[in-house]
Amino acid sequence: MRRLSLLALLFPIYLVAASMPEKALYLQGQSDKGIILAHGKGMNPDFKVVKPLRLALNKDIGFHTLSLQMPNQYEGYEEYEKEQPKVDAMIDQAIEFLHSKGVKTIYLMGHSLGAGMTSSYLVSHPDAPIAGYIAIGCRGNKSHLISCTDNMGKIKIKTFDIWGAGNSEDAGYAALRAPLVNEHYRQYGVEGADHVLDGSMEFVVEEVEGWLE
Repeated sequence: MRRLSLLALLFPIYLVAASMPEKALYLQGQSDKGIILAHGKGMNPDFKVVKPLRLALNKDIGFHTLSLQMPNQYEGYEEYEKEQPKVDAMIDQAIEFLHSKGVKTIYLMGHSLGAGMTSSYLVSHPDAPIAGYIAIGCRGNKSHLISCTDNMGKIKIKTFDIWGAGNSEDAGYAALRAPLVNEHYRQYGVEGADHVLDGSMEFVVEEVEGWLE
């Protein structure tokens, strides 16, 4: 016993709490469920699509919400492909952080470019502890690594695919994904809504909460 005590003094064990990803916004929940949110290009963790979701899911159904600061420095969509390893590491860090808060069930959500990069994460991390995925404004591009539409068929967890039906580009990509619909893959086009769902987020929040519950 004395020997163990001496070893403890000589080689102390430091318990380091999991850190939150830089510039992320966290709301502590009342349940053991949480969601990681990823915004689109030109946005931030407290803007458009992700803001109403992170606030409502925390207030209405007690979720822990963690909204990430995604890469935002490029104009061209394809340029973000080289940032994917950093995003993968950030999502891993976010998962670890939520686990440290007592969260047992974690969902992942991405909008637009955020959907491209979160879908890429799920393809390359099929065993990640993610219970379900929400893609909003999922598009495609020349970069297959972060092309959401190309990635969706490779994701093996339950998925909720949402888009603004008033945006012809989003509607076109959604039509390409229609054959994926089954009991584990749901599609929802928000009538008359644009790419960032301005004026329609209350409907989106209601549908997402129902899907999560």
